[in-house]
Amino acid sequence: MKVRQVLIIAVVLLLGWVNSSNAKGYKPAKVYMFGFAASFNDSTVYMTNVQKIDAYLANDRTNFLANREDYSYQLRYYLQSTGLLNFPTCVTMYAENESKAMKKFTALKNKYEKGKKKYDVKLISDSEFRYKAVTPDNYTPNVTPQVNTTPAVQSKEAQTQENGNKQL
Repeated sequence: MKVRQVLIIAVVLLLGWVNSSNAKGYKPAKVYMFGFAASFNDSTVYMTNVQKIDAYLANDRTNFLANREDYSYQLRYYLQSTGLLNFPTCVTMYAENESKAMKKFTALKNKYEKGKKKYDVKLISDSEFRYKAVTPDNYTPNVTPQVNTTPAVQSKEAQTQENGNKQL
């Protein structure tokens, strides 16, 4: 009876360990994102269109976008290099489906266009700026190693040693 209980506990612990080890890391996903940039010194805000990007999400219940700040820095570097804004504050928003991303986009755009204080909202087209996918620093894809089914080719030294052993 005790052996059976120990065995059941060991199996349950092993399954829990395997399940938790698979949940760590990042998973590739298609996300829809857009950027928003503003400056405290200016009443002009810039928004990118909603773009479909191959990105990585945290493989846990949060599904956070991996390296979120890098996407915001891409927009910031674009605005600074083109001279549109010198010190922009950039935000990148995303969703896993297009309708949720569009809903966030229109809500933010309406807030700045139709609010009490009117802002000059300028859209940045896809031809001007496009997000580039960022791979997480500690990303290791869950790829099972392929087993080589072809026979290995031996070196000439190994073949001569094997032939020499056969002759003895």
